This record gives sequence, C-alpha cells and structure tokens, in this order.
Amino acid sequence: MQSIHALARPVTAALRAGYAWSVRRDHPEAWTEVARMTGIVMHHLGPGRGPVTPAELITLLRRPLGDWLQVDDPALADLIVLDADDRLTLDTYDVGCDYTVELLDPAAGWLPKWRTHRAEQVENAVFLRLVSGDDDDYTVGRRFLVEHPAGDREEILRRRTELAVPPLVEYLGISADRQWRGWWWACPVCRWPMRVFASGLVSCRFRPHKAAYTLLTGREPRLQPEPGAPVAGRARPVDGAVCVDESVWRHIVVPGVVEVRLRDRLDALPGVSADLYPAKDTYDIAVRCIGEAAWRYTLDLKDFASPAALAARLRDRPVAAGHLVIPDYRRDRLTELRRLLPGMRVATETQIYRRIKKDLV
Repeated sequence: MQSIHALARPVTAALRAGYAWSVRRDHPEAWTEVARMTGIVMHHLGPGRGPVTPAELITLLRRPLGDWLQVDDPALADLIVLDADDRLTLDTYDVGCDYTVELLDPAAGWLPKWRTHRAEQVENAVFLRLVSGDDDDYTVGRRFLVEHPAGDREEILRRRTELAVPPLVEYLGISADRQWRGWWWACPVCRWPMRVFASGLVSCRFRPHKAAYTLLTGREPRLQPEPGAPVAGRARPVDGAVCVDESVWRHIVVPGVVEVRLRDRLDALPGVSADLYPAKDTYDIAVRCIGEAAWRYTLDLKDFASPAALAARLRDRPVAAGHLVIPDYRRDRLTELRRLLPGMRVATETQIYRRIKKDLV
C-alpha cells in the first residue's frame, strides 16, 4: 500500500488545479495556480510521465486519477476532479478531502481552506477557541456549530447568546451559487446551503446526504425531491442569511451531524447516559449504564470515504476510544477497514447502537 503522505501532495495539487480552473473566469490568479500545481504533479511523476503543460493537466483531471497517477486506493483511483462542464465533481468534496495537505502558500485568500488544509487544521483552529471554557462549554459550543451552520444572522446571534457560546467561527453571506432569485435552501441533513445549478438542480455538495431536488418555480419556489432524497424544507430569504465557511462545514459540521445523531439515539435508551465530546473531545461519545450492571463504551466516529486514508490517519494518530464508529452511509467500507485495522473494534453507527441496546437486556 502506498503511503498516504506520498499521494497527498499530487492529489492536493490536482484538487487545487481543478478548483482554480473552475473559477478562472472570476479569479485571474487562477491561471497561475494551475501552472504551479502542474509543476507539483510533474515533479511527483517524474520526467516524461505526466503533464508538461497546464492544458494537459486539465485534460487529465477529467479522467479518473488512477488512469494517470499510480494509485492503489480504489476510492481514490476512481476520483474524477472535473466534470464535463469543468465544475468540481461531488466526489472531490468526499474522497478528495481525505488527502488534502498544505502546499506552498496556503494563505491564498481566494482558495477555500478545505483545498489547502487537513481536517485537523480546521478542527484545531476552532478547538483553540473552544478550550477556553470548561468541558460543558466545549460540548455546547461544538454542538452549536453542528446545529447552526447556516440561518438568519440575528437568530443565530440570539441563540448563541442564550447558550453563552463565544464567537467560534466567522459567518459569511450566502454565496451566489447557493441562491435563486433571493432564496436559498438548507440541506435537510446538515443544514448548510445547497448549491443551485442553472439546470434547475438543487443539491447538497456532500453526496452521502442524498439531498438532490428539482427546482419548481412560483410565487415561493419549492423543491421536488429526486428518488431517495429526504424531504426538503421551505425556501428561505437570502437577505440576512449567513453560513459557516466551507471548510468548517466539511470538517466539523458534516461529521458532527453523525456524532450528535448517534449520541442522542443512545442517550434516549432507558438506563443509558451518553456524553458528547467528554473531557474536551477525548472521545466523541462516552456511554455508560446507569443501573447496577455497570458498563461503559467509548466511541470515536470517523467519516472518511477512503478506508486506506483513514487507516493511515489512525496509524499516525491512534484513537483513544475503545470503538471506532463509521457512519451508516460508509457501511460498504466496513470489511476493508477491519482488514486494514486488525485488532481494532470497528462498527457502523447502527451496529454500535444495537450492541449497546442489547447490553441493556
């Protein structure tokens, strides 16, 4: 198996080049970025083995990475960065995020942070603001971010004041690609603004949420769910609406949705107490039996599209919890994860819920 560190630089370069190409008409500096990323890919592949011009790299980004980059991670090998319309594919927000690292000047203001930073960099920036209080403050603050990634600015401020949550992240206006004639829609799963396409498609950028809709116009526009999509909420006015940065959404809100959901399911079991982010996130969830038959579970939830990338991450930074938990929508990765992580107890969120519920009997 290749080292994730060896692949991180060329994969990050591919993602950055793809994003730069997709916004080149709005950002003149994007052309320079594509050229610089071409150089990184050329250096990784060696003489005569890769693109020698930015145009050649862009052509390759429309093909699976495994066609031109030596990759033995199947999830990564199938990744196509640019679609037929030269937009980033949804998989770049899923598989690609597992591999991103800092490259050269990550402070480029026009380049979104998820394309330059690892998840832990984003988490650490928020963590430094959260740890100033006690354990309860940390839990309340982090849960607040998960549950309020977007909404009316005044309502978010009012709720933050009620909970005594300090300013943790910057909230920004709803971007133009996430609104339609003064309206926007929140993904029913993660509550972050969904993208609105010229074709009339409205969808969450995180594919596993399966939130995809057809826009129906009228006095108040509404969304018709595509097959398998959850019911969407009503359109909301853009005026006064804000949302967290894309990097906070991808690295804190998206996994946090599963963490909060699982904790609440477990805490609702009779005779069970489930604590979210105990001891300032030593674990994601600590579960204990309140009755005489005392037992305790510690859970750490990880949401990676690539089992190989997650296994490499855990070899570098082992979890402190007794069980590694993955979202139900990653259940097809379970067998591979157990193979890559022998000796580690790995389960889906539903499997661990059923196991704990069974222990109550």
